Amino acid sequence: MTYKAFENAITVVIALGGSTNAVLHFLAIAKAVNVKFTLEDFQRISDKTPLIGDLKPSGKYMMEDLHNIGGVPLVMKYLLKKGYLHGDCLTVTGKTIAENLESIPDIDFEKQDVILPLETPLKPNGHIQMLFGNIAEKGSVAKITGKEGERFTGPARVFDGEFELIAGISSGKVKKATWW
Repeated sequence: MTYKAFENAITVVIALGGSTNAVLHFLAIAKAVNVKFTLEDFQRISDKTPLIGDLKPSGKYMMEDLHNIGGVPLVMKYLLKKGYLHGDCLTVTGKTIAENLESIPDIDFEKQDVILPLETPLKPNGHIQMLFGNIAEKGSVAKITGKEGERFTGPARVFDGEFELIAGISSGKVKKATWW
């Protein structure tokens, strides 16, 4: 597991509209294998990687639909060809990413719309955004696809964990926000 391998993994997560849980898990994995990977690295990758997977929960399709058109390897080959992945990273097969993807067909954008071309993405940058400020001094993560708006103004409610958040929502402490 190398820094470049983590960059590849995060690039795929961002391109496909993956979960904010990826941040938590990849930071933990990187720490476990002594690779310095930070929230700033996630933001840098998100800033340069378009959202091209029209997948749920924000999109139209399910992962099964992606599987039916060729799956994650199809997307990886496309991202590699476009210069978004490090093809020289070794994999568990003993081959590089580029070698593993040689036999994968190219995406046919005429026959599917699960994955969009990089030139016409759902969003020109990533949906995973790192937030820093007086209520998140060490940083926090948000999934912003653009469908909910790009900007929020108003009071923030901060909770120290998922269970506290759920209790806050259930008790009415959290109100509907105004986005635009």
